[in-house]
Amino acid sequence: MNEIDKRRAEIINREAGKAGLRGKIDAKCAECCYDPTQEGTWRKQVELCASRGCPLYSVRPTSKA
Repeated sequence: MNEIDKRRAEIINREAGKAGLRGKIDAKCAECCYDPTQEGTWRKQVELCASRGCPLYSVRPTSKA
């Protein structure tokens, strides 16, 4: 596993390990959208998700601002 894959897996596993549904949703969204080679944090990339047909779209992580 290269460093990019390790970083991505680290974030997914960290979020999935959190209690409750929030962590599982965050992990799934990061798994789907996050590309460590692209600009922005995993949260920013997920916030910019355009997959409106996704059942998690309305509950994806977004900034509070």
